[in-house]
Amino acid sequence: TENAEGPAESDQRPENGGKKERPPGTYAIWAMEAVGATAAFVYYLHLYTDLLKPEVKERLTPEKYTPLTLVAKERLTHDTARFRFRVNRPRFDGDQEKLVDSVVEQGVWAVDVKDHAVQTFRTYTPVAYHVSESVDEDTGARHGHMDLVVKRYPSGSVSRFLHDTRVGDQVEMRGPILSWPFGNKNRSYRSIYMIAGGTGIAPMYQLIERHFASSGSGGDSADNGPIATELRLLYGSQSESDILYRRELDALARAHPDRLKIQYLVDRAPSSPPAAAEESSLLTGRPDLKTIRQFTDGFDKNTDIVLVCGPDPMLASVSGVRPINAGQGPLAGSLRELGFSASSVYKF
Repeated sequence: TENAEGPAESDQRPENGGKKERPPGTYAIWAMEAVGATAAFVYYLHLYTDLLKPEVKERLTPEKYTPLTLVAKERLTHDTARFRFRVNRPRFDGDQEKLVDSVVEQGVWAVDVKDHAVQTFRTYTPVAYHVSESVDEDTGARHGHMDLVVKRYPSGSVSRFLHDTRVGDQVEMRGPILSWPFGNKNRSYRSIYMIAGGTGIAPMYQLIERHFASSGSGGDSADNGPIATELRLLYGSQSESDILYRRELDALARAHPDRLKIQYLVDRAPSSPPAAAEESSLLTGRPDLKTIRQFTDGFDKNTDIVLVCGPDPMLASVSGVRPINAGQGPLAGSLRELGFSASSVYKF
């Protein structure tokens, strides 16, 4: 036989059927390894993702209304207040944040504010929008805020609703919504003439602040475009005390004296003579034909544009009222009398 010369095989078999016994504690070691791996995975998810954290709420949403909390309310004049709302973003931007950024980066933007009691809304332009880069590790959110400046009108449903809102209340908003696209295109304008009245300063201030923030303190460079755009603002108010954001506007004008020119216009003369530094920038009167002609002196239809925003009576006098949800409407008022074309004027 094949094994005749080899050792004889034993007929005895191991009691466990030939299976090798595992060292004591093997299952305990496996359990500890599994627990360790799970803990490491959970730690990874907590550190590098927000899958284990609650959904970040109070985020800007262009496609639907979302509730935002009022965190501060400041009276600016007898009938106008600044409302600060909480705005959050997740640690890692998703498609929703990319959509928001794509709108904001295109130009002047606004939000729709809903009065849920009567199911109506009004569009307002934020004067400030900021989100921190630091992350709240408990929620995975980056906290920020958005400021609206709103005048209370006796017949204005949404404005009365906002002024009656208390800190801690939530208001439904939708946005951002693109109002006037410019993005880097504004570099192609030699001059932007802005005519504003009352809270109509909001889109102008957003434009001015963002323009200089994006171009830097050194002004426009060759990388930003061939033209250093000059901004000119004619801002009308009832009285000197009603001029909104004057401190901020004056600070920007001092920082950019060659590129930002501001002329304040008040219906009522100041009770005391203005300081020498303010005298040249504060005039008494209304934005009539003469004032608009002087303000737009040097306008070039090939390189410049006029922006207008304010209460309806002012718009009717300066450019014609913009119809609700019906485009720009025909150009009228002083600008038409002065020979401006509709393509050279934009009404907010």
